[in-house]
Amino acid sequence: MATLSDEMTRILEEAAEGLKALEDEVITAGFDPDDPASVDAAIRHIDDTIDAKVARFRGNRLVEEAADAIKAECRANILLQATVRDTDRGTRTLH
Repeated sequence: MATLSDEMTRILEEAAEGLKALEDEVITAGFDPDDPASVDAAIRHIDDTIDAKVARFRGNRLVEEAADAIKAECRANILLQATVRDTDRGTRTLH
């Protein structure tokens, strides 16, 4: 029978692996900043990419919270690019 300490060790080891997977992921999304559908598609692409990367860590709250934070950061970056008028709009590494 696993002890509480064993369970915590397993959770933390799994979290470390999941966080490393997120850290190593490079996500790029191209979109037309003037087309709301394209912006929405880029956000969905980011969410889907991150969800796929952490799928095996479902249930690990540390990994899920980190994934949600990264998705929010990427979403904010996309929306910022859609509103800022400069030469780098529409394509950028987001994470």
